Amino acid sequence: MNDNIYTSACPHDCPSTCALEIELTDDQRVGRVRGSSENSYTAGVICSKVARYSERIHHPDRLTQPLRRKGGKNSGEFEPLSWESALDEVAENLLLAEQCHGSEAVWPYFFAGTMGLVMRDGINRLRHAKRYSGEHRTICTTPSFTGFVAGTGRLAGVDPREMAKSDVVVLWGTNAASTQVNVMTHVARARRDRGATLVVVDTYRNATARQADLFVCVRPGTEGALACGIMHVLFRDGHADRDYLVSHTDDPVGLERHLQSKTPEWASGVCGVPVDTIERLAGMIGRTPRSFFPPGLRLCSPKKRCIQYARGSLHRRSDRQLASRGRWCISQ
Repeated sequence: MNDNIYTSACPHDCPSTCALEIELTDDQRVGRVRGSSENSYTAGVICSKVARYSERIHHPDRLTQPLRRKGGKNSGEFEPLSWESALDEVAENLLLAEQCHGSEAVWPYFFAGTMGLVMRDGINRLRHAKRYSGEHRTICTTPSFTGFVAGTGRLAGVDPREMAKSDVVVLWGTNAASTQVNVMTHVARARRDRGATLVVVDTYRNATARQADLFVCVRPGTEGALACGIMHVLFRDGHADRDYLVSHTDDPVGLERHLQSKTPEWASGVCGVPVDTIERLAGMIGRTPRSFFPPGLRLCSPKKRCIQYARGSLHRRSDRQLASRGRWCISQ
């Protein structure tokens, strides 16, 4: 690697966490930003917004110092001040709020964005030390994490590089073509090398859906019904791995009993997906030895955790394999 090329990682709140190669010019300005060619997931690919990071960093309108509002709200009038003065002013007002109303009057509210784990979660050290109000953080990822654990027993994902070795990739509730371009790179490899089929399940025809071999358009909030219809077919047609279900699930008999009435016709009436499409998708999942479900947020929410049972997702060597009879066999 050239002396003026440095390695880093993307700070965006994205599952890819792409490895970066960043060029510094002779005057120590950020030049070209590339995806790392040495990282087997990033594979030299980076999204357009990160590729143009130098424009953001060196833009003349970028805010580089604290500003204090000097007019009323909505006045648009601000004056600059030093970092020392700004930090002192914030600290003084926090202490004043504590003295007047108690420490729980201060609520450090935050979520993800472009900060990374240290900058994002580091504020909790201040929260705990000062006994400020806490938060359940149920606005963003918590419902999805809860649903994922309820469905699989563990908050552990799959190796996304295995998409390239798959014969069917089901993107359920994730617009990867716009928000996670590296996923589409590995999907493209699977389609090129293995003739893989791309299935997209979503509530509207987005950029990813337009690239799909099969687009399943579902009514918002009804994905659980679609998943039940798929599982009904998997049980009905003998694709369910009952030995696996007995070993790794809580109530497989009760699950199968519950699904007996959840026919594709029933599911279609709820989710709006045609019966033949449900049958086609379920058959594709049941008969294909290598199917891959990258978990999007909609796939993981508590109301749709039954999808976790249907997806039979690929897990790491120490975890589960497919709950249908066509399954991956991963060597140790």
